[in-house]
Amino acid sequence: MNKGDTLVVVGCSGAGGPAALMAKKLMPEVEVIVIRKEPHFIVR
Repeated sequence: MNKGDTLVVVGCSGAGGPAALMAKKLMPEVEVIVIRKEPHFIVR
């Protein structure tokens, strides 16, 4: 991926969360967006 690209991860309950963290670690120049469906979303 190139600088300025966006990676969108849908879902975070299974492998989505670790995948998003690993993607950000391996490609810090890429914007990572996680989409989750929860009634009370807490950002860490």
